[in-house]
Amino acid sequence: MPVTSTKLSQRSSRSFFRNNRPSGRVEVCESQVLARAYDTVSRGETVPSGDSMVIRSRSKNGVLTTILVLSLALLSPLLVGCGKGEAGDGDKSAKSDSTKTKENEKKVDEGVPVKVSRVSRGPISDYVQHTSTIEAEQAVDVYTQATGLVERVLVEEGDHVQAGQVLVKLVDDELRLRSDEARVNYKKLSSSFTRAQGLFDRNLLSREDYEQQKFTLEEAKIRWDRAKLSLDHAAVRSPVDGVIAERMVKLGDRISPSNRLYSLVDLKRLIAQVHVPGRDMRFISKGQAARVTTDFLPGETFRGRVERISPVVDPGSGTFKVTIELRDSTYRLRPGMFITAHIVTATRETAVLVPKKAIIYDDGFPHVFVVSDSTATRVRLDIGFEDSENLEVLDGTKEGDHIVVVGQNGLKDQAKIRVIDGPGLRIPAKPDSTEQTQPS
Repeated sequence: MPVTSTKLSQRSSRSFFRNNRPSGRVEVCESQVLARAYDTVSRGETVPSGDSMVIRSRSKNGVLTTILVLSLALLSPLLVGCGKGEAGDGDKSAKSDSTKTKENEKKVDEGVPVKVSRVSRGPISDYVQHTSTIEAEQAVDVYTQATGLVERVLVEEGDHVQAGQVLVKLVDDELRLRSDEARVNYKKLSSSFTRAQGLFDRNLLSREDYEQQKFTLEEAKIRWDRAKLSLDHAAVRSPVDGVIAERMVKLGDRISPSNRLYSLVDLKRLIAQVHVPGRDMRFISKGQAARVTTDFLPGETFRGRVERISPVVDPGSGTFKVTIELRDSTYRLRPGMFITAHIVTATRETAVLVPKKAIIYDDGFPHVFVVSDSTATRVRLDIGFEDSENLEVLDGTKEGDHIVVVGQNGLKDQAKIRVIDGPGLRIPAKPDSTEQTQPS
């Protein structure tokens, strides 16, 4: 018989459909079914008899408050339609999960891309490292020996000069006249002395007159020599071979022997003085090799050797002075450059070497990843000597091992890896999110 429905509580309806889903593997879309069922009942429509179910909703005290008889014939279209929609979505989700799983498995199979290098043997040295500045062993200030006006300035800073080369010329007109006058006077007295010599040989001239003319001639010779020397001093010359480091003189200056004209350095002999702590004195000896680097010429190393060792320890600093002679046939090292000097104290010719770029530190200890069968195993190292590029390995790896040198940061122990050949790892950049394709 038809039954007239009362108002349906949405909460009671939801509770029913959660706990009484139809069989046949049909998924009930509660929001759609409840909305349509509630709308039907609220309009006061009757529900045909047949397969039906009763929805009961009780209050907390157990009193029956709502009774509703719904026909499964009415709900079945709603349930079947909703079930199809959700089933379709489920299939799509399953396919998407399956695709992602396959992609993840493919990535795992490929492994993390890295570059590797073979562990080899080679020489490595231990050293004492100190900083200093380069100095010229021979630095000369150039002064004039004459007084006068500067007529010509012949060299500039940076010019290479030879010993005896003219650097500055003074106005020398008066000096040249004095030289000529002294020369003429000397020649006149020389002729007079030649005649006196003949008379003296024939006993026609007394010894006293003869010696007087002889002394007069010698004085004239000295005056001429002095005049020539003054004329020569009008040209200021370089005392040594070297390079002009600084020029202080200018054209037209009136200079005197107290004025410094140039600063000259000899780039063939450069030194660096380092102050070594007294505790390291036993490691330093004369003639030891040294390697020198400077930030002014990055990536280059220059040779040197210990030239002198001061026997005195400075009581204030507790250090002693060591002078290192630098060798640079290309003349690229210059006085004033800041350098780092590595004085070699010991050398091992066949050490097991690992490049520093392969090292990762964990808790302050060095580690590398050793590659075997596409698996990277993290190994802790016991190290000995080290230089700017390599570490000596005492324990942890051996000659011939392949270690990761690019891509080890973030790599985990026993991780699967894939070795990449070529100049380096190249990871394509992600597309710029700001560049969107405009719809046509």
